[in-house]
Amino acid sequence: MSVPIVFIVLGAATAFLSFFHRLRRSNSISLPPGPPRDPLIGHLRYIPSTNRAAVFHEWAKIYGDIIYLDVLGNPMIVLNTEKVAVDLLNKRSSIYSDRPRFILYEMIGWSTTLSLMPYGKRFATHRQLHRSYLNRTKCREFRPMQTLEARTLVKNLLDAAPAAYSDLINRQEATFSTGVVAQIVAGHKISSDDDPYMRTTQALRESLGRSGVPGCTALDLLPFLKYLPAWFPGLPFGTIAKECRPPLQRLYDFPLQTVQGQMENGVAKPSFLLTQLERMKENPEPRSYDDIKSAAAAMFGSTIWSSVTVFILAMLLHPECQVKAQKEIDSVVGQSRLPDFEDRQHLPLVECIVQETLRWHPPTELGVPHRLMEDDFYQGMFIPKGSTVFANIRAMSLDESIYSSPKHFFPERFLPKPTGKGGTAFRLGVWVW
Repeated sequence: MSVPIVFIVLGAATAFLSFFHRLRRSNSISLPPGPPRDPLIGHLRYIPSTNRAAVFHEWAKIYGDIIYLDVLGNPMIVLNTEKVAVDLLNKRSSIYSDRPRFILYEMIGWSTTLSLMPYGKRFATHRQLHRSYLNRTKCREFRPMQTLEARTLVKNLLDAAPAAYSDLINRQEATFSTGVVAQIVAGHKISSDDDPYMRTTQALRESLGRSGVPGCTALDLLPFLKYLPAWFPGLPFGTIAKECRPPLQRLYDFPLQTVQGQMENGVAKPSFLLTQLERMKENPEPRSYDDIKSAAAAMFGSTIWSSVTVFILAMLLHPECQVKAQKEIDSVVGQSRLPDFEDRQHLPLVECIVQETLRWHPPTELGVPHRLMEDDFYQGMFIPKGSTVFANIRAMSLDESIYSSPKHFFPERFLPKPTGKGGTAFRLGVWVW
């Protein structure tokens, strides 16, 4: 019997035993509701390969705020309202902060970044690395570079011919988001599309675009597929991992090596990497070079280009919102300069447009899945240890009990009464990460 066949048989046997164990257990304990499931495979054939957040949202209308799913004996929990997400992922974070295994991302090498890392000592180290540099006070120091990159983006859009908008928007959004992060991480100012940071992040973004959402790939649902040969039909995982590894390795190595060289020559600019390397000289514990590289790479994975795209789309579809925002900016700022961060508190409608952009189409619809570390009970329902827990941010953003006409782009919903509707500000929450 070949090695791949052995793993398939073992995987099927494990799923069979797990199914009957959970079936016996669920006879006496009330699990959250969910769609009817098949013997052995559970809900495997009902979970779509795309648009899962939308399907889960439709199921929520039938089964409620918490949905239980079973895939080959592996429990999955979907949280569809902000209340249950706060109650479980925030208030009980001590048992909900772990991560499931992300098989494809392990093959790629991306699982060592904070958002995909198992809960434990190294997770705490990486979180401290980020918090020590990206605190509220420090973030205020980044405002000038953010302002400069934003103004460069706006000017280039203004100067471009309409026929070139599509290509320009794609390039400029990447330049804007990567440019800000490159300055924060490595003190590097991007000056052209041929910049090494631009080439690396673009290559990685294109490769990762084929890998799927963490926790939702076929490998995450069926881990034994990892052991099938690369020539097996319909299995692109090996090819995807092979494409992703080179640019990812460059993203790990190049910024650190560059800043180290600048330090030796006395020309390093203030940055996350410079700060961490200097601290490491003073006290090597508990961080390592790998920790610093991974923490830096994670920042490049957290760019906001998708939200910029949504904002541009919203303004094109709702020009009346743009007119109102321009009127507010003119009344507060005037026409002799561009707005900056200091004007933000005086531009309530512009702030509401930002909030509505994030709510209308959140940058992520399911967030990064969590893993329950021990059995839990909530509202009389049993949630088993080892469950993969998804926060359905799409469902939260379209919650009709909170947002009237949720599919309509309406920034005024967040303005205080009597000017607006006095709606609750949309929060992406810690469950995104």
